[in-house]
Amino acid sequence: MAKLFRSLRATYLAADPRSLALFRVGFALLLLADLAHRYQGLDLWYTNSGLLPNHTLLWRPPAEHMFSLFFLASSRAEAQLGFAVCALVYVCFGLGYRTRWSHAAALICRVSLNSRLAVLENGGDMVMNILCIFTLALPLGQRFSIDAWRASLRPSPLTAADDPNRPVHSLAMAGLIIQFALIYFFNVLSKQGDAWSNGEAVHYALHLDKFVTPLGVWMRESSPPQALRLMTRSVLVTEWLGFALLITPVFKDIARAIAILVMPALHLSFALGLDLGLFSPAMIAFYPLLITRAHWDLLALRLGQHVEQPAPQVTRMRLTRLLPELAVAALIFAIATEIVNDNTSVPEHWRWPRTTWTRAVIEYPRLLQGWRMFAPNAPQEDSMIYIDATTARGERIDPYNQAASRIANPVADLVPQQLDQSQFFTMYSDRIAYPSFAPYRQALHEWLLAHPTRTGQREDCLLSYDAYLIVDASPAFGSQTPKPLKRERFLYYRTPKEDPCQKLQPTQDQRIAQAPSSP
Repeated sequence: MAKLFRSLRATYLAADPRSLALFRVGFALLLLADLAHRYQGLDLWYTNSGLLPNHTLLWRPPAEHMFSLFFLASSRAEAQLGFAVCALVYVCFGLGYRTRWSHAAALICRVSLNSRLAVLENGGDMVMNILCIFTLALPLGQRFSIDAWRASLRPSPLTAADDPNRPVHSLAMAGLIIQFALIYFFNVLSKQGDAWSNGEAVHYALHLDKFVTPLGVWMRESSPPQALRLMTRSVLVTEWLGFALLITPVFKDIARAIAILVMPALHLSFALGLDLGLFSPAMIAFYPLLITRAHWDLLALRLGQHVEQPAPQVTRMRLTRLLPELAVAALIFAIATEIVNDNTSVPEHWRWPRTTWTRAVIEYPRLLQGWRMFAPNAPQEDSMIYIDATTARGERIDPYNQAASRIANPVADLVPQQLDQSQFFTMYSDRIAYPSFAPYRQALHEWLLAHPTRTGQREDCLLSYDAYLIVDASPAFGSQTPKPLKRERFLYYRTPKEDPCQKLQPTQDQRIAQAPSSP
């Protein structure tokens, strides 16, 4: 029994300090890349002159439990200050300076940035938050860090227990391994639709012009049907493989090595064909944690370096380690409660009620657990938002797509090829036309009427606009021609006749008119 316990402990709880350091550097770079991406839309998404002012979200919060320091920022300067603080925190975290504190601060920054735009989040945001909160219980600064360098300057007698590469053990590693295994498990288990079973799902996924990349357009136009079917089935096989490789209790080193080689390749292929926000890079960021001591030793031998045998370990659970482990255990329980309730593939009799504290644990750091990408079928309809506006100079324009899309004036009833929208515009376009997001439309209206303040031309004020949800049917398998499906107006505006350009900023009495047949 003791041997089995040691084996399970080494399989699911152990992490090499060098792997933790490699993860820290890579994850910090990903946090900085995410920050830079968000900064590109600073005015649109993090100020009160954008599409989601803070007072709008606080008036109708998308979740019961929310936290974001960016709700304190109203102006561009205030938001810029917040971004600068986050950048400094991420750099300190990546360098391993005061790693515990900078890691905790990085979690606060990450949650604040995400929760400010919780209505626009996707699965990639959940994965980022999961990585950030679980690894808080791990010593990420033990190797390759400023903290480690400073510690080396303090003379102290070395013992066998001071091996800097001695594996650390934490329930957080088990939580991460099981969490990522379940991401693959529920994603593949939920893919039960006809498009997946007959091999057509990749074809339909690549015809989502709101997601597809230029390479994805080339793939869908040049790949024969047999290749698309092979890609569809390879996604299913690889996701099942990812689950098995992560969860297996035997042949750990070999299984982890295969996972490190195969699974990032899967996510890279997703990212090359479809812009899914942070999902692919966040999933890839997990895999350095799986590099074991055996992998590092093999690399050292290849480089001709001496490999020392690890000293026997004596485990003493101190209070300073016990409290973080108890916190991780509570986190795992809350996530388990969310998983069984938020995935439709879980049988009803396996579910147990959510409690107030588990909902708070999940919602404050945004750790939602609905894993069903392109399931049960890849969507066979594409959509976009189109604004048909008339300016005082008599031009017909689309202010929304001028800011959101590669195509500034998509006037047809079909979604243009490869819209090239950011994650935030894609999510916003997907949701704003539907009744549950009606409380956020006043902000869209005010942003549209503020068009001349962005162009600097008084004559660009809007005399009228009609906001439409455009939906088309994706091409049938083997075809490249979509078909118009729906053009439905959900907002409209007509300016007063007396002085349409009297003010550049909209007034409170210029209220939107919501079309009676909102979708």
